[in-house]
Amino acid sequence: MKQKMNEKTIEEWISFFEVEVPNHVTESRWKHIQRVAKLAESLAIAHKYPEPKKAYLVGLCHDTTKQKKAEVHESLFSEFGLEMEGIPFQAYHAYSAPLFLQKEYGLVDPEIRSAIQNHTLGSPKPSLLDQIVYAADFLGSDYCQKQIELENWIQNTKENLSFGIFMKAFQTISFLMEKKEVIHPHTFFTYNHALQSLKETK
Repeated sequence: MKQKMNEKTIEEWISFFEVEVPNHVTESRWKHIQRVAKLAESLAIAHKYPEPKKAYLVGLCHDTTKQKKAEVHESLFSEFGLEMEGIPFQAYHAYSAPLFLQKEYGLVDPEIRSAIQNHTLGSPKPSLLDQIVYAADFLGSDYCQKQIELENWIQNTKENLSFGIFMKAFQTISFLMEKKEVIHPHTFFTYNHALQSLKETK
């Protein structure tokens, strides 16, 4: 029997959001979202996550509010009582998207909410799905699309999920340091944990 989430199957949610999400983002952002969804599904299969289509669904929804104005995020945080002190604006969409999905469409699933919420900053206690989506978001980024090493990075991440997680955290920290921006503690934790894991598996 297919798992139901709020009376829709995962496949039904996918069919719905494949039509709905493009209404909320630009064409280039939609292409990124499609890449991330496919990568999340393939990484889920590689790392034996039991519901690869759920990983695809998270990829499909992870940036739904990415291009919304500040007042949209802030209104959702206020309505749901979410305290955002210390969270950089660049990560607001990761926290507002699950709230938007719940309010607008009735999609409520703790695992999906966690994976979307943690795809930008990382998490001190990530689930397997959190880690898959975090890595997929990096591998599906415009930055990675320009790198000749991309196929190797994807293969390395399929073999060891910590590789893709480390690469994203490293690139994020490097980028923010270059811009002299504040770096959230979750990102440092994610970097350190992934690096340690890579060293232990060498």
